Amino acid sequence: MKQYKAIVVGLGKIGQGFDYEQSGDSVITTHASAYVLHPGYELLAAVDPDLLQRKRFEDKFQRPAYPDLQSLMRQHSPEIFSIAVPAEQHSSVFMDILRYMPVAVLCEKPIAASAADGRRMQSLAEDQKCALVVNYMRRFEPGSIEIRRMIQNKELGEIFKGHGWYSKGLINNGSHFIDLLRFWLGEVTRVEIMNKGRQWDGLDPEPDICLYFHNIPVYFLAGREECFSVGEINLFCEGGMIRYTNFGNLIEVYRTYQNPFLKGYTVLNPDKEIVYTNLKRYQLHVLESLYKHLTADDKLNSDGESAIGTLEVIERVCSQLKRGNDE
Repeated sequence: MKQYKAIVVGLGKIGQGFDYEQSGDSVITTHASAYVLHPGYELLAAVDPDLLQRKRFEDKFQRPAYPDLQSLMRQHSPEIFSIAVPAEQHSSVFMDILRYMPVAVLCEKPIAASAADGRRMQSLAEDQKCALVVNYMRRFEPGSIEIRRMIQNKELGEIFKGHGWYSKGLINNGSHFIDLLRFWLGEVTRVEIMNKGRQWDGLDPEPDICLYFHNIPVYFLAGREECFSVGEINLFCEGGMIRYTNFGNLIEVYRTYQNPFLKGYTVLNPDKEIVYTNLKRYQLHVLESLYKHLTADDKLNSDGESAIGTLEVIERVCSQLKRGNDE
């Protein structure tokens, strides 16, 4: 089995932190762990300016960590680069990486601080024939892919409306669910602001909004992260309902049937179907998809183009918030 040599740039939560205390492969939610546990990759090293984070990486993974990319590249020759730094640094780090002719770059979401920066990144990646993957991991997770199949096959009929909840900001967490709905339903054709809301941490807006995916309205309401985290989507269909809840750790499908006690009433069957989901190992699914893309030319479910589309939706919302009116 071919192995690709990989490094991680940024050793925060998604770089190594989320599953740092985990052992084995039951939970794989960081770049570092996924590279170690997937047989198609060899984790060479990592980069982070924070000495403590470098020491934690070296202690757990028994591989070297460097304060900057140039220091690492003097010692190693990676083919795959993960970008796990803050979003405002994505573009500049990506430009640094391109000098080393990467085979692929796996970039955290959002792709960049602006759609314009994202388009530059995508264009340069295409010029160098570098695969650019953006880590909207739900697009790679088996349960989400199964729901997409059900929707495309109209197993519950046409979808006529949806609603969802998010917390911790539209950019930070809400974008995951906007991107997932684009994966399921297609492009956003209209944006409406229902309530301006507040800003999470003084930076990330938390509006209540309605997004139209073609002619399907989906209402998104902001929760309060300090009370509890929330992330869910409910889609109402002619023949039932899809419930994507607990951030996607639970997916339920309800089909309609005739109420046995009230003649003429159609209701949701309480005997729900549970769709298999494996979100606790999401990062492994991302790397598996990238591996199949590199070795068998399989299509990537989340790439530069799709991530730019999601960022453009976010920018439309933010623009309307600034103007104070709806499109």
